[in-house]
Amino acid sequence: MEQISLFGDLSRPDKKSDIAIAKKANAQAKKVTPTIKGGSLSSKIKRVREFVEEHLGKYKDQYVTITTEMQLDFYIRGCVEVQCVALDTETTGLDPMLNKIVGVCLYYPGGKAAYIPMRHKSYITGELLPNQLAPEIVAKYIAKLVGIKELEMFNAKFDTRFVRNDLGVMLHCTWDAYLAERCMNENEEHKNLKAQHAKYVLKGKEDEFSFEQIFKDIPFELIPIDIATIYGAHDGVITHELKEFQWDYLYYEEDKPFSDRNGMNGAAWTFFNIEMPLVDVMCRLEDTGILLDTKYAQKLSVEYHAKKEQALDKFYTELAPYQDKILAYDSSKLDDPINIGSPTQLAILFYDILRYEVVDTKSPRGTGVSILEKWNTPLTDAILEYRAIDKLIGTYIDKLPECANPNDGRIHASFNQYGADTGRMSSDRPNLQNIPSHNKDIRKMFIASPGYVLMSSDYSQQEPSCLASFCKELGYDALFDARFHGKDLYSAVASACFNLPYEECCEFDDNGNKNPPEYKARRNKAKPVLLGILYGRGDASVAEGMGISIDEAKQLKRNLYRKYPEIQIFEQKSLEMGEDLGYVTTICGRKRRLPDLQLDEFEFKWIDAPKSDDVLDFDGEVNDEVPDELCTKWWRKLKKARFGEKRKIFEEANKKDGIWIIDNGAKIADATRQCVNARIQGSAADLTKLAMIDLDKNEELKKLGFRMLIPVHDEIIAECPEENAKECSRLLAQVMSDAAQKILGMPFSCDVEITKEWYGESIEI
Repeated sequence: MEQISLFGDLSRPDKKSDIAIAKKANAQAKKVTPTIKGGSLSSKIKRVREFVEEHLGKYKDQYVTITTEMQLDFYIRGCVEVQCVALDTETTGLDPMLNKIVGVCLYYPGGKAAYIPMRHKSYITGELLPNQLAPEIVAKYIAKLVGIKELEMFNAKFDTRFVRNDLGVMLHCTWDAYLAERCMNENEEHKNLKAQHAKYVLKGKEDEFSFEQIFKDIPFELIPIDIATIYGAHDGVITHELKEFQWDYLYYEEDKPFSDRNGMNGAAWTFFNIEMPLVDVMCRLEDTGILLDTKYAQKLSVEYHAKKEQALDKFYTELAPYQDKILAYDSSKLDDPINIGSPTQLAILFYDILRYEVVDTKSPRGTGVSILEKWNTPLTDAILEYRAIDKLIGTYIDKLPECANPNDGRIHASFNQYGADTGRMSSDRPNLQNIPSHNKDIRKMFIASPGYVLMSSDYSQQEPSCLASFCKELGYDALFDARFHGKDLYSAVASACFNLPYEECCEFDDNGNKNPPEYKARRNKAKPVLLGILYGRGDASVAEGMGISIDEAKQLKRNLYRKYPEIQIFEQKSLEMGEDLGYVTTICGRKRRLPDLQLDEFEFKWIDAPKSDDVLDFDGEVNDEVPDELCTKWWRKLKKARFGEKRKIFEEANKKDGIWIIDNGAKIADATRQCVNARIQGSAADLTKLAMIDLDKNEELKKLGFRMLIPVHDEIIAECPEENAKECSRLLAQVMSDAAQKILGMPFSCDVEITKEWYGESIEI
């Protein structure tokens, strides 16, 4: 293909990563963050220009600005010919529904990296700059990338949604380097594109420049096009180069067996079969959003602001008996009346004036929730009530209407599909996964679209079921069989904990009739025992949550282990896996790396490393390893030490032998607590994601107008036209149940609730 007529020589030397060296790259790249704040806009842009040209100017001849339709046509032909392109967008903001694309960055192997300016303005006049392509022209050619074999992005959901909403083109990313990074090592400290490229492709040999900082105070549309070209086109190149590095670790073909490659098979399967297929699902879900009932929200705001005033009046009523003591105190340190929202003034009130005792030695003047709860007086209760209402108002009642899109009245939250390191999703802008379940008033703000109904379906006992599946893999069927035959696992656990028949620990009998209340009470009391195991909580934490003694909690757990020894074996096997491999895995093979499990309990280092005594050591190298005999000496002392004696031994080692001892006990204990939870929570997350993928692919649901709205861990909220509610609810339950059975090997019954508003009255269909 001739490549000279339009741009000059577009060829580019192959810069494929040296995987063998890159694999060993552990040094974090140095960050260079310039100071651009201060001065006029003109002076800021001048400094941006100087910085970009200094650090990226060497690439200027390798990058091109596309300003005509002919050039764009030619470039897209090159992308299609090689069937590979990296794409990135520069935008006016972070909201794909409200903001616009300023320019598109493209790069295909063998060609120059390109930048397509669309909406740059003069930073002097604010007018649109010449020599840019209209969005409709860019859309016409970007559409030719639909179906391309390899389409690479970094944080694909962001760029995909912008291209869809601004240009009307739905692209399908085949490699999201951000999700690949998370599957390869979820513990990366710096997760952005430039940090990852500097660490793994450049192998720490060059600086990782924090460009985001220099553009922070300047709208990108005001950046001159020549500077935007260097910066933007560079992102396309490094996205491709990072993908090339990741490829050797995550490459996967369903029909071709391949070696384990250092235990990366599970990560590869997760990347290709869960995370990548989910990207398009999340794009559609976020673009759909959920409708907010603004009239109800306004009514709720009035109601809760009145409650807040009542709570404040209650506080001052409870405070009145102490008015003489307050007046006798230094009035310059207090407002009149005391500011209930000031921790400083409340500390003066409780510790200096009322002389409340310190209940938390780590926070001797604290006034946090846990401290107020321990004091448990009418005055502290009034403050807690006020804070609870104030939080609801600030976080949800007044905040949620501000988050609604002004064009459609819907909330389009952002879901991070690899939000937690376990693989669980998170949500922000706003966090729809954290709407209080105990306060139905707030959830009722979310309603079905006109002519639609909401439907919710959850995986009952999803995490205990994952535990049962793991136990079966170990060769123990008791817990799995209980679940397989439809038993309630929490009731089965209660039966084991209290040595009572299963039937006496169930809320309902076999005919659906309510059992005596003490039956349900047993189930509820035993539930924290199992959850404590799944979440890595200690006996003391479980006991506190249940309101019983630590000995009682231990006995309940012993009873559970006696009936279901596989639970304790699973705990031990999970810990052994973490200690041996440095990671644990989910049922699907997703990794949760816990490197702290492989730390030595104590590390020994010289405070001042002694110089080499070798007279021929002209390099002046030092021997920084503490001899084994010294390590053994202090290690034995530490192992014999009683509680509270370690610090003295540390000081003694410091003075006598000049040794600095690092105690890794807390890190190891924290990682130990995560072992079981990472496997269980991660497996549950995998299951929900696979169900969402299957729901999105279901052709019958598509025809019926079904659309997913919010995933809430084990629950999926969706909507459909009211006339199709019955069939959609049946398919929703069936698809979710089938997904669970494929992964866990047990039948699931998913009950679907149909309403007009979230947590509203159920609708019979």
